[in-house]
Amino acid sequence: MIRIAINGLGRIGRAVLKQALKHPDLEIVAVNDLQTPKDLRYLLQYDTAYGRFAETISTENADLLIGQQRIRCFQEKEPSQLPWDELKIDVVFECTGAFNTRSGIEQHLKAGATRAIMSAPPKGKDETPLELVVAGINSSEDAAFSAASCTTNCIAPVMEILDRRIGIAKAVLNTIHAYTSSQSMVDAPAKKPERGRAGAMNMVPTSTGAAKAATQILPQLKDRFDGLAVRVPVLVGSIADITFVAKRSTSVDEVNSILREEQASDRYQAIISVTDDPIVSADIVQDPHAGIVDLGQTKVVADDLVKVMVWYDNEWGYAAQMIRAAEALEI
Repeated sequence: MIRIAINGLGRIGRAVLKQALKHPDLEIVAVNDLQTPKDLRYLLQYDTAYGRFAETISTENADLLIGQQRIRCFQEKEPSQLPWDELKIDVVFECTGAFNTRSGIEQHLKAGATRAIMSAPPKGKDETPLELVVAGINSSEDAAFSAASCTTNCIAPVMEILDRRIGIAKAVLNTIHAYTSSQSMVDAPAKKPERGRAGAMNMVPTSTGAAKAATQILPQLKDRFDGLAVRVPVLVGSIADITFVAKRSTSVDEVNSILREEQASDRYQAIISVTDDPIVSADIVQDPHAGIVDLGQTKVVADDLVKVMVWYDNEWGYAAQMIRAAEALEI
């Protein structure tokens, strides 16, 4: 059993907890969040995107009770003060979004955790960068690392497959992404002005670091892959639009055949799926795959200009990837 703690029960933290409960090799020992256990119980039990949680959740003193499992709850601002050593925590999922530097996440190691996984791309230019890990592609020997972003986890496996099997000369990404908590519900001032516009009423062009992050995991694509994002009025469920110039002639049939073959492999069968059905964003909500390739949208122009569309649940699929990264660790 891998003993787990989660720091921050926001959107990703709650998705990690709910999925981890169904993994027999994982034991959720504790969570840390500034909200009260009563508030956490409510947010876990009821969810607009994913519906009411099947298990009955209650509280007792400072504990959460989910089915037959008791989970300790803490409200500690400083991760270094958490009792991870006493609780013999093997892995901490750092899901607050606040401790997104090496020195921030390493507070969990100082508190006694063996490993820590960050649920965001790392920041902190003055520090030794954290390694980025996408389950199924790479791993890290470091005690702390980043699971990159939801979009990076969606696109990196597909890019690895297509570059290995066909070859990618250069590529560009446009991720059509559900709105997030970094946006405003009504027009308001913001550091990035476009993100201050009403998120549930606008298509909002913005930046994404997903493509450049993917090149850290796939260094052979460095300086040949970049991208942007458009946030759209959808609560959850996104799609990555990848366009690339192939290094050799190819066709729609070949591209789709390769993706079908790879998604059935031992390496990718839990990470990538494909569909021939004409689906929409609601159809992939709560899908645990990192990416769902929409084969009907594959295009090839003049033998070498290729477009591939890949759906992903930007919360649930990403949380599933974090869990896969944890399960792959040697504890």
